[in-house]
Amino acid sequence: MSEAINQNQPSYDDEKMFTDFDRLARGKIFGGRLAAVIQFVNPKTFERNRESYNIVVHSIRSLMSKYEGSFYTLHDYSIVMFVRLSERFFDQTFEKLVLEIDDILTRNNVAIGLTPEEAENAVRWYRFDSQFEELQELVDNIQQRFRVFSERRKRLLAKAGTAAATGDGAPLTPGALQQIDDILKKADVSTFMKRQPVTLCFGNQPPKPIFQEIFVGVNELRQAIAPTVNLRGARSLFHHLTRTLDTRVFRALLDGYVTRNSGPFSINLNVSTILSDTFRDFDSRIGNIVKKEQIIIEMQRYDVFWDYNEYLLACEFLHNSGYRILIDGITPDLLQLFGRKELKADFVKLFYFKDRHEDWIDKELASKIAETDPNRVIMARCETEEAMRAGLAAGIRLFQGWHIDNMIRASREVVN
Repeated sequence: MSEAINQNQPSYDDEKMFTDFDRLARGKIFGGRLAAVIQFVNPKTFERNRESYNIVVHSIRSLMSKYEGSFYTLHDYSIVMFVRLSERFFDQTFEKLVLEIDDILTRNNVAIGLTPEEAENAVRWYRFDSQFEELQELVDNIQQRFRVFSERRKRLLAKAGTAAATGDGAPLTPGALQQIDDILKKADVSTFMKRQPVTLCFGNQPPKPIFQEIFVGVNELRQAIAPTVNLRGARSLFHHLTRTLDTRVFRALLDGYVTRNSGPFSINLNVSTILSDTFRDFDSRIGNIVKKEQIIIEMQRYDVFWDYNEYLLACEFLHNSGYRILIDGITPDLLQLFGRKELKADFVKLFYFKDRHEDWIDKELASKIAETDPNRVIMARCETEEAMRAGLAAGIRLFQGWHIDNMIRASREVVN
């Protein structure tokens, strides 16, 4: 496998965990030491809802920083921890740790696809001094599964060839981020900005645009400023990059990208951007160009999970200033977690994925949408007639996607 392919491999802690475990086993460093293994019932759900997993990982990792030990996230989304507790206060500390981890899993059980009972049983604890053989067997099984997983990845990449495997580019690093950041601070991003309508669809009538989503075409931007870098390769670094992009979008909007005649539109922002001085400056000036009631601020669902108090603070500021709020990136299975009224949102956007079509024909979805308000729920990524029919059957009236764009084009051609 080429060096470029190796650089672009996703990061897993399996190998590090195996190495650390062998070191502990050889040194028989067992006193006061525990292993905790968290395995989820339906880990494949994280492939689509990765941020739910990231929130749990972040919460447990933060908790573990108070203890002596190490933390690993594995290729199959399992979490492993090796912890050393004071032998003098072992029982009290162990009890506290068990309850703290259970509290994190229980609070997030719906997001990570567990029943309360499954959340309670997701963690297995092992004492190195009395349960080492069981722990060794578990680690051996994980290692065997990881070998199968790694070999399969190698075969797939080899069959795809170097060009296909490296198509995403090298991972985004802090050094690359700084260079891209410097370029963006001087760039005119308006040339990379796009619009896509959110429309009202009813009966046989042509789609009626309600507002336009304004966004930066990240792929086009990448080709222009960093064609060899995978901008989305590291979430925390990409998050920083989006904040810089936000400021450039503000500049474009203030410099003429929108006018008094532009009509309602939405822009995507991070909660941290909304609470920044940069946004307050934008807020003080945009009202001279358009009414703030015309502007809808889209926030990603992981911003809601990540820091709920900051999210609510951002919502209060936005609503008090006259903006409307949209929660983006929800899937039907997560709709119950995003009560529109509880989250102070004016709209929620549900993503359609072809391989999850069954979620859209679930009878319970229509009742959930009815409770949320069909006039406030948007089906996004509506790329086919089949998707649109599923959305209409579920009670949705607002749509966004290529299929809708094509319908609008076709209706204009008929008029012309």
